[in-house]
Amino acid sequence: MAVSLLDNYKAKVVVFIFAIFIWFFVITENEYEHDIDVPIRLVNVSENMVPLHEIPENAKVKVRGNGKDLIALTVSQGARLELDLSDVGRSKTFDLRPKHVILSRPIGTIITKEVLAPDSLTVVLDEFTSKKVSVRPKIKTITAPGYTTVGEIEVTPDSIEIFGPKSLVTKINELYTKEEKFTDLRFDLKRIFPLAPLPSPKIKTGVQEVEVYVNVQKLLEKTVNSIPVEVRNAPKNVNITVIPSTLSLVLEGGGDLLSELSSDDIVAYIDYNRVKYQSGNEFPAVIERPQGISYRDVRPKTFKLIFERKQ
Repeated sequence: MAVSLLDNYKAKVVVFIFAIFIWFFVITENEYEHDIDVPIRLVNVSENMVPLHEIPENAKVKVRGNGKDLIALTVSQGARLELDLSDVGRSKTFDLRPKHVILSRPIGTIITKEVLAPDSLTVVLDEFTSKKVSVRPKIKTITAPGYTTVGEIEVTPDSIEIFGPKSLVTKINELYTKEEKFTDLRFDLKRIFPLAPLPSPKIKTGVQEVEVYVNVQKLLEKTVNSIPVEVRNAPKNVNITVIPSTLSLVLEGGGDLLSELSSDDIVAYIDYNRVKYQSGNEFPAVIERPQGISYRDVRPKTFKLIFERKQ
């Protein structure tokens, strides 16, 4: 009579599992060497001191022990490589040895045989410090035809605190947003932008992003007449008359800004100190206007100066 493989299958499964258990028990009692990665930790760092350079996150270590203990060590991740900086002034080079490897708790037969990599490590300490630096937008804006930006790009917050090793922090005076370009703008731009990567991973800041605002307005023009032209830095014993005494021009800028402007907001003058050695007797005027406003079509373009000695 043929015997089916399925006969007494439950008993066969139990026997098979028991055999695997016996096999596993036997091989895990054997001793093995195994390479593991353990985290590197700096301990007893002096107050107000920090590492100047990045140190490796992990060290590769060769350990020895029976199979069960090696499995327990791997599962628990209970080992680390500690460097004691209590007697370090500014820098120290450590030759990494098994004595630097610490087990969180004793694990059976585990012993450290060798630190494979790195075999040495130099730690340089620097004074911890902080300071506030300005934030600059790295943003390029191009408005649509008939529109313009008004004023400077606003950043909030416009300055942030950075902290880290003193020799690195003191070299930084400003940070930047990530670069981005916007075209065909017709409306105000208000967005959150991340900061560009810091110059060193050892420098930290509590702020990772800033708000950027760009004021976009419809481009308008406005003619302003009868702007008086004055003379600056004239000699005390001379009266200087400007002919003609006023000018007109066309202002261009954002509609909201232009609507608030009058001739009193435009200053026109001739600086005597700048023109006194120039040949001729007709000079252009210097024109000062509010930020974000441009001008064109100045009339007249030049002015005569009439000198009369004071009595």
